Amino acid sequence: MKKNIIHLLSFFAMIILFLTGCKNQMESVITIQATINGEVVDQVALSLNSLMGYEFTVQSSGKVGRMELIKNVNGVNTNISVVGFANGANEKVAGSVEVTSDMQLTLVVYDKNKISTSKTILIEIFVKTNEVTDITLTSAKTGGAVADAGGVISARGVCWSTLPNPTIETSPKSNDGVGTGEFISEMKNLSPATTYYVRSYAIGSQGVLYGNEQIFSTLIPPVPTVPNGGFEDPVIASGFLRRPTPNVWTFVGTGAGIQKNGSAFGAKTAPEGVQTALFQNGGVAIFQTIEFTEGYFALSFMAAQRGTQAQTFEVYFDDTLIGKLQPASADFEYFVSDTFFATAGPHKITIKGTNGHGGGNAGFIDDVKLEYRNKP
Repeated sequence: MKKNIIHLLSFFAMIILFLTGCKNQMESVITIQATINGEVVDQVALSLNSLMGYEFTVQSSGKVGRMELIKNVNGVNTNISVVGFANGANEKVAGSVEVTSDMQLTLVVYDKNKISTSKTILIEIFVKTNEVTDITLTSAKTGGAVADAGGVISARGVCWSTLPNPTIETSPKSNDGVGTGEFISEMKNLSPATTYYVRSYAIGSQGVLYGNEQIFSTLIPPVPTVPNGGFEDPVIASGFLRRPTPNVWTFVGTGAGIQKNGSAFGAKTAPEGVQTALFQNGGVAIFQTIEFTEGYFALSFMAAQRGTQAQTFEVYFDDTLIGKLQPASADFEYFVSDTFFATAGPHKITIKGTNGHGGGNAGFIDDVKLEYRNKP
């Protein structure tokens, strides 16, 4: 009995060894070699937006099953090629892809038993541009990095412009040393409240190579507030009030004042608050002195006629005429003056009602503001 048990165990052991051997024979030995632009590599640095040619050569001891080519950008995988159930033991997957960011390109190969083998290439942008920081009215900081891909880098830095894709030939640029590695750049003499495009550059044996583009806007200078620009002070119970005092505005002429929604003048609802300035007849005006920061500005407001009447307006910065207006209808419309330059300090803003058509024409002004402008 004991001898029979030993023979039975030996028989099962032989079966297990046979099955294991068959399984090992069924598994394929797969090797993958990758080339980029004809060169065998595991990692490569290339210029932004260049067209990269790739080829994966697959050798297998048995027939190859499914093959998947996967592109990974910022952690997101995309299948860019799938080859199903190839017949041969030696296969190639080839093509080209645009270099738009650091990425990985991976070929995954399965044998008939769905056992996978993979090969990954790391693709790095040769020249990179950092995010923009420390933004002020007229300056900002950025920088970048140049990868070590062989050759000599004779200059590096960033260039910037108010138009996309700046170049070192047509735009201001920084000079931030030579060689590979990271660098810091500072951009100066920028215009306030302006959108800029910046990208890094490196000069080497291949000529000028550029990195990715960053977009930023410089800060807007503090714009003076027009006190009582909505004519809500003083508050009137109803109707209108001629030459209201006290007031930050000085009202000139018997036809200058403020009116409230629903007054006998029949003005449309005030765009801001419930009261507007009132200009009736000619020779009327309002003015006040405002403390300015240095810069370029424009004066804006909403204006309307009384019914079908035709009041006309003139706008002055100190003694300089910066705009004329005749509202088209009783509906309030937006008006903006010409751009003017103000030195730091007090300056006088004046709006006149000239009533160029004569008679008792009336008009209304509301929501007076100063707006910043870039240098014209």
